[in-house]
Amino acid sequence: MSSNICCAWLEHGSLNRAAEELRLSQPSLSRWLNLLEREVGTQLLIRTRRGISLTDAGSLLVERVRPILRQLDLLRDEIGQKGKSELTLGMPLSMQRVVTVPFVEHLSATQPSLKLRIHEGINNALRKWMEEGLLDIGIMTNLEHAPGSFETSPLVRDPLVLVGDEHSGLRMDVPVPLSRIGVAHMILPGRPNVIRAYVENAVVRAGQTYHNKIEAETLSLCLELTRRGLGYTVMPSCALHGRLDEGTELRGAPIFGLSLAWDLCVNRAVCTRSPCGRSLSRCAHL
Repeated sequence: MSSNICCAWLEHGSLNRAAEELRLSQPSLSRWLNLLEREVGTQLLIRTRRGISLTDAGSLLVERVRPILRQLDLLRDEIGQKGKSELTLGMPLSMQRVVTVPFVEHLSATQPSLKLRIHEGINNALRKWMEEGLLDIGIMTNLEHAPGSFETSPLVRDPLVLVGDEHSGLRMDVPVPLSRIGVAHMILPGRPNVIRAYVENAVVRAGQTYHNKIEAETLSLCLELTRRGLGYTVMPSCALHGRLDEGTELRGAPIFGLSLAWDLCVNRAVCTRSPCGRSLSRCAHL
């Protein structure tokens, strides 16, 4: 209860709103917070006339306790059989257009009672959320290994595409060799981004020099800077759905020999017990 109070406060930024969510009076909530500080032996909140903020210790407590509370929620749902109609998905940003949105539309139409929570992120973020027990089902490249609590199965192999501006001469029906990257100024995220690491390692192994001109940390920014002629980027083909159509000022070509394998990762603790989870897992395989 005490740790849940800190999480509620952080989410709402207000004792009043946190008290409303927890169905406590503000004096009761303040007493709980005082007891929690006494229990852990350090100050968790800084109280001023302007409001309340977390100390470093308070921030650490909230960060560490959230995965634990998530696991307790899962245990409560398992015992009470309440997990049949709620699922949390973790999806790659690159799959938003071609997989995530159509999949959610399908589930909304076929399972209207299903409550969904969807997280989008890069691969290392998805893995972190899996480790923290925040996800029931996730999709990530096999360059990242899912935690042992997840069952993993191959889903699809996706070509990597070199993307340039409208003057680049790239065509989707004409693959380019890896050496084309070796002479290009690249726009990709910094490490530990798995695509950046994969592309850079492949170029170096081929005896080429990798030139990363700009480190841009989001998919949309990489594409926009590429569109403006500042360099080239590399994307899985699923991220380019509708982005290479005529009039978009972007061009692309598959990179010969480079592709990503995506895995479906299913949390055993949730989807083995829940009919809804098993159904969703089967749908994802399709």
